[in-house]
Amino acid sequence: MSIEIKNLVQAHLQMWSELSHTKRLALANNIYAANIEVIDPEVILNGRAEVSDFIGSLLKQYPGFEFTIAKPIETHHNRAILSWQFGPRTKPDTITGQDIFTISDGYITSILVFVNGVTK
Repeated sequence: MSIEIKNLVQAHLQMWSELSHTKRLALANNIYAANIEVIDPEVILNGRAEVSDFIGSLLKQYPGFEFTIAKPIETHHNRAILSWQFGPRTKPDTITGQDIFTISDGYITSILVFVNGVTK
């Protein structure tokens, strides 16, 4: 597994639990391409600021929740998949899912989000 890709994915997960808007944007600048696209079951996000704002709203909606890794990160050919869980420390797997990443030039360029139990 590419250490660089694994580190990007881990930084992504850290960002999604960061409460500070300023810190989230600083992380986003280091891990996401400027034109990052996140396709979630509920919304499509474009750009670092829009992603950060969405995370802020999500964390306000679920106070005390944080994202953690549920299974080892898998990678190949500038792609990665992360199985995650989102919940309080007492029940970290309250919500679970997978993110599929595309990486280019050392930045995450797109994320396809699957939330277990949410279908369209």
